Amino acid sequence: ARLSALLAEDAPHAGLTGTLWIMMFVFLGPPRGQLRLFWRRLADLDTPAQDRRIESLARELRERLSGQSRVATGRFERQIHSRDIARVPHCLQKLMHHTRPHLLVQPMSEEDVLAALKFAGERRMSVFPRGVSSSAFGGVVPTRNGMVLDLSPMMGILAIDLQGLTARVQPGVRWADLASRLERCGLAPVTTPSSRFSTVGGWAATGGLGIDGFGYGPFSRAVAGIRVALMDGSVLQMTDKDSGFPDFLGTEGQLGVLTEITLRVKPKADFSSPLLVRFNSAVEAFDFLGWLSGAGEHPAHVVFYDQQRMAEENRLFRDRTGRDDNIAEERDTVLLHFDSEHLEKRFLDSIKPEAGLAPSDKPAARYLWTERFFPLKSQRLGPGLLAGEVVLSRESVPLFVERARKMSLRFGIRPAIEVIVSRCDGGTEACVAIVSFTCDPTASWRYLLSLLLVQIIVDLGVRLKGRPYGFGIWNAPFFAGSHSSGDRRRLMRRKQELDPQNLLNPNKFFRIRTRFLNLPGLIFHPAIFRTSLKVAAVFSPLLGAVARIGLPRQSHQWLVPSPEEEGGLKLAVQTALRCASCGSCVSACPAYVLTCDELVTGRSKLRMAEAWLSGEEICASEAHRSFQCLRCGLCEEVCQTRLPLRECYTVLERWVEKRHGYPQELIRGFVTRVDGDRELIRSTFGLDLPEWSADGPGLNLQDVQRKLEVKA
Repeated sequence: ARLSALLAEDAPHAGLTGTLWIMMFVFLGPPRGQLRLFWRRLADLDTPAQDRRIESLARELRERLSGQSRVATGRFERQIHSRDIARVPHCLQKLMHHTRPHLLVQPMSEEDVLAALKFAGERRMSVFPRGVSSSAFGGVVPTRNGMVLDLSPMMGILAIDLQGLTARVQPGVRWADLASRLERCGLAPVTTPSSRFSTVGGWAATGGLGIDGFGYGPFSRAVAGIRVALMDGSVLQMTDKDSGFPDFLGTEGQLGVLTEITLRVKPKADFSSPLLVRFNSAVEAFDFLGWLSGAGEHPAHVVFYDQQRMAEENRLFRDRTGRDDNIAEERDTVLLHFDSEHLEKRFLDSIKPEAGLAPSDKPAARYLWTERFFPLKSQRLGPGLLAGEVVLSRESVPLFVERARKMSLRFGIRPAIEVIVSRCDGGTEACVAIVSFTCDPTASWRYLLSLLLVQIIVDLGVRLKGRPYGFGIWNAPFFAGSHSSGDRRRLMRRKQELDPQNLLNPNKFFRIRTRFLNLPGLIFHPAIFRTSLKVAAVFSPLLGAVARIGLPRQSHQWLVPSPEEEGGLKLAVQTALRCASCGSCVSACPAYVLTCDELVTGRSKLRMAEAWLSGEEICASEAHRSFQCLRCGLCEEVCQTRLPLRECYTVLERWVEKRHGYPQELIRGFVTRVDGDRELIRSTFGLDLPEWSADGPGLNLQDVQRKLEVKA
């Protein structure tokens, strides 16, 4: 306005102030525009200049990759790859790091991975390897924009050696797919994670202690060889006999990108028998486990559930069945699973009658065993779920359980505790203790205090000579306390040798570095962070009193809203909150296998609904991709929290169609593609699709989706 008035004068005289305004306008542009740009940079949003640079980088990279690979630049698609399953308060996330990647790259081969790494190295662009992202520690979250290298489309099972009992796979292979393929050959994985739809590469990168670990050891023992793409464009091929081999397992992509993994496999057992043994306390339970190891007993799987965890199982059973009956007695319990009839008989002959074995509880034992692949299912009653995960020695677990319970009760929380026991080298046991509790992410202050409680619980485990199950961003302050000085120096030297520019997954794991001259990162300095947790533990009665103000009563059932209530708004909000973001729906989605586009999956559609309701603008080209759906219901079958996903899809599509119209040409192309890949869908998912003609006269493409839904 001041410049306009000045130009309107017959003989304008600017003066010093006016001259400065004119110079600022000429060289910097309108002041309001500069403020908007400053705010977008502060909030980690794309500016017009960044948009142009991103598109330029994408064009260059596409020329170097194979035609099957994919480079995505859409704002919302990049945004959904800026987080893992954890719900971190937005202000804290943006205060810490630039989390929105500039490029999302989906390679299809080792050559594509090498080309992407070389491209990133030439431009000093950070690279963040990613699988299904089913962890919660920030290990896959970008910290300084850069490139997300999504390895989940690399899902090839390359070879199965029946004589050598090995399987050679790409890093994006899902454990469920591997188990299914091995089963046809009479084989099975040696050990698997509790997340059945996570990737082999993801578990290798985080370090695996999981199902059947008591009988067969940790995941690292099952890895016979790896191929690793390095930042200098070379490939390192190693076997488990090579020195330095363990450094690539459990280091969360700090040293290189796994492109191929050779796994040991085992003959599939023809026997399966779960048993329950009950106790009056955790001390008794772990004394029993000490006897189990000392007596040479060999169950394949051993897991401890505390009384609250068993009560949680009963609440979820009642919610699922609509009955008032409990499935199991609510006491501290050990679940044993035997895959050998001989070993089970030997155990039953050696156990004392008064030990608490309950053979009549076979239905409860079988139920708990079949539920082993749904560790996040309690989020259905949450609507949120938080957990601290610590690896401890068997001897330390009872004291940790006692301290974790006591600390949680100060915050008005009764945690559910589960401990998975694995046998390691030297006859020792490594126990993954999981302390979880439901919460409400929309209750800001209580949620922040609950996040603090999780860190206090992890610190309690580290003080008992344990370590976090994963480090990523949020557990990086515990790295120094969890490793010897020799191990720390060795891994840091390896990092400097293999990634001298610090481009692979930077600013986490070893030590956190943040935005704003690393000032927020000072809080996460190990000494300051752990001292702060000590102080918080001292004041926990006061903090707990604050957390308990207005604490809602724990829900025993989720009453699912109708899709017609408030235009589907209530259903979308409550369902999105209860989504565990575990990625099971991604792995089970036929549309994702065909397109490698996560926007077609349930997880992304719920995040899109959340973004839509919070006022975010999603362009038509990205919003329309959510229509590419068979309505087959496989996502609902594998959903840990049993969400009404297809009803939510209908609500979202209604909103998108009202705003951006119906994407007729996109759907026509999708239906044609599905028609051409019927055999792939049949062999992969067991779906026998109905017949149709996408070009038939008078055919409404929405009728095709309804026909598919009815048939499925």
